Amino acid sequence: MNKLFFYLLFFCLFSCYVSAQNTWLKNFGSTQFDNTDKVSTDNLNNVYISGRMRTTMTIGDTTLVKIGANPYNYFLAKFTESGQFIWALNVDVAPSTDPVSGLEVDRNQNIYMSLDKPGTLYKINSNGIILVKKTFNAQNARLSNLQIDKNLNIWVGGSFSFSNFSLDGLPQMPHLGGTGMYIARLDTNLTAKMVIPIGSNSLSSRIGRIALKDSLIYVVTNSDNSVYIKNDTIKDAKIITACFDITGKLKWYKTIYPEGVLGGEYIWDIAVSDSNQVVIIGEFFRPIKIESIVLSNDNEKDNLFIVSYSKNGNLLWAKKSNTIYSLGKAVKFTNEGKIAVIGNYNFSFSFGSSSIGDGISNKSYPFLMTLDKNGNTEWIKSLGQSDWAYAIDLAIDKKGNWYLGGHFQATTTNVIDGKSLTVVGESDIFLLKNYSVAQPAIGNLIFCNDGSPKTIAATGTNIRWYSDSLLTNLVFTGNNLVLNINSDTTFYVTQTVGSSISNPKKINVLVNALTKVNILKNGNVLSVNPAVGKTYSWFKDGQFLSGQNSATYTPTVIGKYHALMIDKNNCYNYTDTFNYVPNSVFENIKISLNIYPNPCKEKLQFNSSDFIVSEVKVYNQIGNLIFKIKGKNLEEISTLNFADGLYIIQLISENKTFNQSFEVRH
Repeated sequence: MNKLFFYLLFFCLFSCYVSAQNTWLKNFGSTQFDNTDKVSTDNLNNVYISGRMRTTMTIGDTTLVKIGANPYNYFLAKFTESGQFIWALNVDVAPSTDPVSGLEVDRNQNIYMSLDKPGTLYKINSNGIILVKKTFNAQNARLSNLQIDKNLNIWVGGSFSFSNFSLDGLPQMPHLGGTGMYIARLDTNLTAKMVIPIGSNSLSSRIGRIALKDSLIYVVTNSDNSVYIKNDTIKDAKIITACFDITGKLKWYKTIYPEGVLGGEYIWDIAVSDSNQVVIIGEFFRPIKIESIVLSNDNEKDNLFIVSYSKNGNLLWAKKSNTIYSLGKAVKFTNEGKIAVIGNYNFSFSFGSSSIGDGISNKSYPFLMTLDKNGNTEWIKSLGQSDWAYAIDLAIDKKGNWYLGGHFQATTTNVIDGKSLTVVGESDIFLLKNYSVAQPAIGNLIFCNDGSPKTIAATGTNIRWYSDSLLTNLVFTGNNLVLNINSDTTFYVTQTVGSSISNPKKINVLVNALTKVNILKNGNVLSVNPAVGKTYSWFKDGQFLSGQNSATYTPTVIGKYHALMIDKNNCYNYTDTFNYVPNSVFENIKISLNIYPNPCKEKLQFNSSDFIVSEVKVYNQIGNLIFKIKGKNLEEISTLNFADGLYIIQLISENKTFNQSFEVRH
């Protein structure tokens, strides 16, 4: 059987341009510099974007008027998944230039928004009305991102400096000479119910991000000098990842140290998968050491790194980009369990075997990237632009839609992911819906190489099958691919809805070889050889023999027998047909009978005074009946048409049988 497809599996040296397709792009801004900070979605797949506006700004049909003399106001806007504007809100005056640090929505459509500095938390209802504003009254109070658990508890990371701090009357957290850090659990009224303190004697210490999965809280921090977690002192680690249960019990922590000269390590985000795989991303300027792995950085330029731990804190892998001037801004797990990363680069960007960029243009370019759970690159996509642009945050809704928020330095023209942006001011906001089409419903398949055509079925719309990861070799269009295949093959399958194309789904088709089996005869016992199956069936003259399910079978009558062996891969392996004659057929009784000449040439004669032959049968060496004649007082048969070789003659009288071998030699 000829193999249907031969192909070369290309490594993704450039961005896989259909890996994520945009469906809509929104942009807005004031006449001055504006910034995107956070993007989030709710369980109805609405999308929210927050940030800072420099002066009065119009979003949709709403004009937000800047208030106060401070440099910025915080804004929040809501859109449907189709990009329809719902409302926009001027949340508050920004006392400093620090960003919105967290944005999450609970199952009741309440929005929670945290500020980096000053540490402030807002609860806003689904109509954009501020319900609660809580200011954390510590010195130099800061808040990181926030998370919401299934009981509607709000979890937030925070920090304070200069003196001891009590949050809502809970036991004081001591100031240990630097920045005190903590994780707090609050109720829906934003009242603190529990804190998990993390001490430090360094003013540079910050909780970078927290992540929540099941009953575990994960946190990643930046620090210098010493950090104190429970009774442990961690010295000189630049980045610390820790895991607590919801009672505050420490489960584990891991460290990242500078390798050699200090300086230049920073954490950006943390994400946890449904299986509790932990991934952190950050940037570094000089070599860093993650347990036994050292990530080099000879150019001392900002560079992206990604580290993954298991649920129990075991280091799974640590990798970095292969170019300078790159950093990751946000990491999420997709609905398929892939690791989604967004960030920015100058010149070019390379991770694993995939690369984008020309290596010449020195601007800021946003990128999207997905990795498998082992950190292997699946694709990288540059959003591209004609001027400076920055990816800031990423949210993925329950349908798998990606929402990317960022800002761009507006001049006369700008393009994000092939869509033109309208210039409003110096630096404007963009919100991109990308990756709106789910992958086709199809999984890896296993076939048996039995020569029959196979059908591979995919559920979806406008299904296309490709033989390469770059999607350049289209094999088939349609839901059901029928093919003859005799070796392992990989397909990349997409579906298209409207103008949007899904991320290709990699399908491995495994072909199990059949086992060549035959039948051996030992005495009157037939056996399957080799007997390597898990079940067996026997057939006589094409008819199934009920109850005969072992690798051996003892027939009692002459017939054509074959067997079916089903192996561990559920492949059906059939033997050839065996013409069976029991040995007892050839057992002689004690009589006086002459057969001559032997060897013979033209005829074989036989006579006996007490044995009158009425039927003659001749069998070849493997038991096949080749000649038969009946008559009265038979005394010879012609052997002219017999081929040279050995035979068995069976002479039958009324109640007796005689068997003897003879040879034909012409």
